Amino acid sequence: MRSTSPDARSAPGGTFRPELEGLRAVAVILVVLYHAGVPAIGGGYVGVDVFFVLSGFLITGLIVRELRATGRIDLPAFYARRARRLLPAAAVTIAGTIVLSAILLPPLRMPDVAGDAAAASLYVSNLRFAFQATDYLASDLAPSPLLHFWSLGVEEQFYLFWPALLLAVATFGGRISWPFASRGGAGRRTTRRGMSVREPRARPRHATPLRAAGPTARRLVIAVAIVAMASFAISLVLTNVSQPWAFFSLPARAWELGLGALLALGAERLARLPSLAGGILVAAGLGLVTLAGFILEQSTPFPGTAALLPTVGAGLVIAGGAAGVGTIPVRFLSVPVMRFIGRISYSLYLWHWPILILPAAAIDGELPLVGRLALAAVSVGVATASQRWIEDPIRHGRWVGFRVRRTLALAGTASVVVALLSVGLGSAAEASLPQTVARASDDPNALLPDPLGSLRPSAQPGPSDPGGRATASPIVAPSQRPATAGGPVPRDLTPSLATVGNDNPAIYANGCHLDQQTTEPKTCVFGDPSSPTSVVLFGDSHAAQWFPALDRLARVKGWKLITFTKSACTPATVEVYYPAFGRAYTECDDWRTRVFQALRTIRPTAVIMAMSRSYLLLDGTTTPTALDRPDLWDAGIATTLSRLAAVTHDVVLIGDTPRSQFDVPVCLSKHLADTLACATPFSSSVDVGRTADDARLAAAAGATFIDPTPWVCPSEPCPAVIGSYLVFRDAHHLTTPFSTALAGRLLAALPSLPGSRGG
Repeated sequence: MRSTSPDARSAPGGTFRPELEGLRAVAVILVVLYHAGVPAIGGGYVGVDVFFVLSGFLITGLIVRELRATGRIDLPAFYARRARRLLPAAAVTIAGTIVLSAILLPPLRMPDVAGDAAAASLYVSNLRFAFQATDYLASDLAPSPLLHFWSLGVEEQFYLFWPALLLAVATFGGRISWPFASRGGAGRRTTRRGMSVREPRARPRHATPLRAAGPTARRLVIAVAIVAMASFAISLVLTNVSQPWAFFSLPARAWELGLGALLALGAERLARLPSLAGGILVAAGLGLVTLAGFILEQSTPFPGTAALLPTVGAGLVIAGGAAGVGTIPVRFLSVPVMRFIGRISYSLYLWHWPILILPAAAIDGELPLVGRLALAAVSVGVATASQRWIEDPIRHGRWVGFRVRRTLALAGTASVVVALLSVGLGSAAEASLPQTVARASDDPNALLPDPLGSLRPSAQPGPSDPGGRATASPIVAPSQRPATAGGPVPRDLTPSLATVGNDNPAIYANGCHLDQQTTEPKTCVFGDPSSPTSVVLFGDSHAAQWFPALDRLARVKGWKLITFTKSACTPATVEVYYPAFGRAYTECDDWRTRVFQALRTIRPTAVIMAMSRSYLLLDGTTTPTALDRPDLWDAGIATTLSRLAAVTHDVVLIGDTPRSQFDVPVCLSKHLADTLACATPFSSSVDVGRTADDARLAAAAGATFIDPTPWVCPSEPCPAVIGSYLVFRDAHHLTTPFSTALAGRLLAALPSLPGSRGG
């Protein structure tokens, strides 16, 4: 998803390849249209794979030419050239994006964006985004305006080790033998296709010498092929195990650059192909790249084998282009408009994403297609200016010259300055949030006052009251709810906006709430370990959000509280598709089975189950949502309730909490004067039909059903703040203090448990 750094003049042999500029244009057009949300371009992200192949081809060509001509690789000069080519436009883009973000984005988003900017300026953003994508708590973050810098990180990391690797291979063995070398000597000016090209001089300064004898071209081919095959194997494994790391990491992507490197090593032989054969290869390659852009989707497990389509396509274009001069496919790629887009593709890649993302974030909504296309057109103009006044002057030394030490010093300084600017703006935005007023600490062994205060809507029979054993607070119609009051964010808001990012139940920090990969249940005990009353909390993160309330009850009532919770894993007995893995969430199935086994041994007094409804189910080859296939979802809940009834007398199902249209803390940070701006209408927050189905299933299984809707949405619209409590830590998880304060309400709704103090 970014343009390659070298240009078409870097092709092996020093020849100019105009069709490579055209191929770069095809790649960046796919990426921009995909990001603009153009229908049918569901796989436009494959443009980045094309760029990777091109980068591997062009960079390896440069290195091989230098090895061939001088027997050396001037590593400092190589890195200086990369810095002059890549850093100026990237640094300006990062700085411009972070400044615009500070103006347009809510203050609470700025620390995350600042972290992204700092990582991007240091070329490690791909690692940051991989960690975030596998972190369940961070995976719901809004798209970063610097997300696209991940690919720049991959390439820079590749450039860091690749010349050193080739130098090591060249240093190992006998003298250098280039069976397919051109006849141009070191420092000679040769002419190919009308372009005059200066070959590298024989002994550049700072050069790293080869030993007395060097490798053959065949040895380099073998080394590159080994690296590429190993990387492809890693890609296949990671795509099935942890797709984010397969997508963002260099080890899983190096094979694409390695494919381009192999083409560079065989470029002179490929150039001898018949012209017709070259044209056919180019046409076939363009067809594969275009096909990938249309048939792949965001949900396609990627890279894996799916990445072969665009990478092989790009390889065919590169392989056939040199020989297919004059053929229709090569002429198409070489037309002026394609070459123009190819020349600005690097800057266009850098600028188009923040230009598309920031306006949408500023209005808290999605722009229409025509608006997104207009912004894409604006990015073309910005990229043209960037290429003309930033990229070219510095790249050609007009502003900084060609001295290696000066270039590297300026590059390092610029990266650090941009990173510090980013961190500074993030810290300033965080400091602008209201400072928390200290509250008196509460007694951990006592219940807190009812957070709803006087907001006690009268109960009336509703869809959540089907006649089961017990039902808490049936839903009150929106028209009968009190109106939600507005007003500024309370000074004693708990938790504060500045600290809510770390507001997770204690079971996250102590490892009791399991991550996605872990399958072995961890039996964590809270409250009174010797109590005869044992209560189990079972479910996903929407069960874990009730831990603070149950932990308080365990202290007050003398229960033994045991937790079995796991991220993104529903306790309902259904097969789930997990997008982060790009496959069935088998770890969830294994964990759930082992929890049932553990419960048969524990034989608890009661099991309290809760879960989110936002799951993708597996139905053959399709992945419908739980709401699309209520039959599968209902059957899964009924099966789990039945299994729980076999191991305990009291089974409790807590319905899912209402949801917000916003990331509530982020929204409030933008609307400090009016909390009502971050409230969500009841109709958008509560699924009454699903709540009724949950109550019906609980009644059929003889379980207690508790509907938390009146606690979380006691007025219309559903408030973001109740009293001094912040309700949500994101868009759908309760904050720890609010959950704790609901302990009294939860206790009143639970069945009376034998053996507990006062119960």
